[in-house]
Amino acid sequence: MTQISPNPIVLKDVLVQIGADNFEKQVSSVTLTPSASPVVFKGMSPGASYSDMPMADWVAGINYAQDHETVGSLSDYLYMNEGSQVTMIFKPKSGSGPSYQAVVTLTPGPIGGAGNAVAEGSVTLPVTGKPIKIAAGSGIPILATSTPTTGPIAGGTLVQITGSGLLGATAVFFGTLTASSFTKISDSLLVAVAPAQAAGSKPVKVTNASGQSTTTASFTYA
Repeated sequence: MTQISPNPIVLKDVLVQIGADNFEKQVSSVTLTPSASPVVFKGMSPGASYSDMPMADWVAGINYAQDHETVGSLSDYLYMNEGSQVTMIFKPKSGSGPSYQAVVTLTPGPIGGAGNAVAEGSVTLPVTGKPIKIAAGSGIPILATSTPTTGPIAGGTLVQITGSGLLGATAVFFGTLTASSFTKISDSLLVAVAPAQAAGSKPVKVTNASGQSTTTASFTYA
């Protein structure tokens, strides 16, 4: 019987997201690579054997810009959280293709490189289980930022909201009121028109078919 090995998943022009943290500008490519070797079982008669392909072990190879000086950079995150297991989401920047989700164990990347330049490095992170393919627009929205963060009580401010799972948005909330209107730009960006309401800080939330965002951005009426 012919044994078929799973192929690597090569992702270019992607962003890496961990919770609400977005490392879009620091990552150049991601490769999800399976590793499996056939297991050979010998039969009772001479020369008889049977081979089988076990479930593959996966690793995530990330090529990224080293930046150990900026707090919150991917380099800093890997270093400060060494040994932790986190869920990483690898998303196309265009928002038009599928994403992949993997539970990885963090390990620090390399330090060093050419002078007067941002060094590029790569790190290989072991994956627990198998990466999960996610169709564009699926999953509960995760919000990262809203810009601008303030506007008049009369409403009408155009607010850019970034995150993930936004392509399937069905409603945008400023506090308990829905946005006057909103436009979906990509799975990581939408623009909403803030409704009129009383002064104060209001949580911004997005709802899609899977549910409502549990992380929030905020908008202050003044």
